[in-house]
Amino acid sequence: AVVSTQSTGKTDVTLEREIENLIQTEQSEKAAVSEEVVLDSTAVERKRAISEEEREEEVDLYAEHARISEEKKRKKRKKKKGIAVLSEDPTLMATGEEEEKRGITYKIMKNKGLTPHRKKEQRNPRVKHRKKFDKALKKRRSQIPDLREQGGSYGGEKSGIKSALTKSTKLR
Repeated sequence: AVVSTQSTGKTDVTLEREIENLIQTEQSEKAAVSEEVVLDSTAVERKRAISEEEREEEVDLYAEHARISEEKKRKKRKKKKGIAVLSEDPTLMATGEEEEKRGITYKIMKNKGLTPHRKKEQRNPRVKHRKKFDKALKKRRSQIPDLREQGGSYGGEKSGIKSALTKSTKLR
C-alpha cells in the first residue's frame, strides 16, 4: 500500500501506519459487534423459548380457570332454578371420548307453551282470594242489610219511611 504524499506532506510510512490502525480498529469493532449480536441473538432465542413455554402454560392455566369458573356459575344458576345439574357444561366441547346428553332447559321443563298475559293480582293467589272475598262482601251487603244494635228507644227506620212501599199480602 504505497500512498503518495503530494497534498498532506506526510511520509508514506506514517500514512501507511494510520491506515493500518484505522483498518484494524474497524475490523475489531465489527468483530465485537458481531460477537454481541451472536450473544444477544442466542440470549433472545433462549428468552423467546422460555417465554413461549411460559405463555403456553399461562394460556392453558387461564383457560382451565375460566372453564372451572363458567361451570361453577352454570351450576349456581341451575341450582337457583331448581334444575338437576350435570357434571359437565353442555355448551362446552366434549374433552373425553364419551359425550353426555345435554340437560333440558327451563322452558322445556315448564312446558308452558303460549299463555295469555295475566294481571299482577292473578299471579299472586293470596291477593286474588282477598279481592274475591271483598267483592263477595260488597255483593252480600247490597242484598242483606247488616244487623245493627239499637241504642236507646226506637227512632224509626234509618233510611226513612217509604209511603209507596207495601210489604204485605192482600187478603180477599
